[in-house]
Amino acid sequence: MWTALRHNWHELGATIVIHDRDTKFAASFDEALKAADVKVQKGAYRSPNTNAFVERFIQTLQQECLDYFMVFGEKHMNHLVSEMVVHYHEERPHQANENAPLLPAPVRTSKKKPKWIGTAPSNVLRISDIKCRQRLGGLLKHYERKAA
Repeated sequence: MWTALRHNWHELGATIVIHDRDTKFAASFDEALKAADVKVQKGAYRSPNTNAFVERFIQTLQQECLDYFMVFGEKHMNHLVSEMVVHYHEERPHQANENAPLLPAPVRTSKKKPKWIGTAPSNVLRISDIKCRQRLGGLLKHYERKAA
């Protein structure tokens, strides 16, 4: 039953699969993964919030990005997700982080090595001092201070 699964994991580049202890993940599923040299890791017992952060990111990905696109294949999906991941981590404000991005945005001074800076101080700015960076045709927008 899981023979097709065994052949596709290497094509996906998967080396580990994490899943909860739901009964839909039968022992034969785990055996097929192990036969394909994929490590299986199960979540803790009676911990429904273990995957809460992942599930919340997937919900955000769906609502803020994928609901607005018709995906035309794996390459297109990978592009959409990679743009959303950069936006989510480097541009999008997060309430748990005092409305700052999760990661500081990289500022490239050369093509070799990025120089990292923190978030800008909360000063009042003129409109002419702000630029808008758009991703995915303007669906995702990030406003930042223009370089001096």
